[in-house]
Amino acid sequence: MSETIQLEQLLNEKQGVEEESRDLDEEQKQLKLKAKVLAEKIIQELRKKNNQKQQTVNQLQSKVGELENQLNNLSVSGVLGNTADESNGEEEAASQTFDEAMEETAEDNVTVTEVDEQEMEVDSKQDKKKRKLF
Repeated sequence: MSETIQLEQLLNEKQGVEEESRDLDEEQKQLKLKAKVLAEKIIQELRKKNNQKQQTVNQLQSKVGELENQLNNLSVSGVLGNTADESNGEEEAASQTFDEAMEETAEDNVTVTEVDEQEMEVDSKQDKKKRKLF
């Protein structure tokens, strides 16, 4: 009779192990599904961040385009021979815009100033005199 009891115990243990296996399979499926959902959420968040970065890049490109247009307009107006009063107002506005844009850049700034040919001739003559002294 002890063999029958042992057999029953083994069958019960087998049934318990099979049930545990099914539970583990179900848990594994649930965890895989949860991992998939979390991965999709991460992808969505990354896309949101990329969209925000793309908007920032687009705004900066737009600002660069505006500044280039202002520079081109100033160059064209200078060539066309606008009066000094008109160009001074435009230069001040462009200078303010440029200064604001340059606040965020490195310290290596370059300033460009328009010089008359007569001033250039005087400067070059003075340079020649200085060189003769040395």
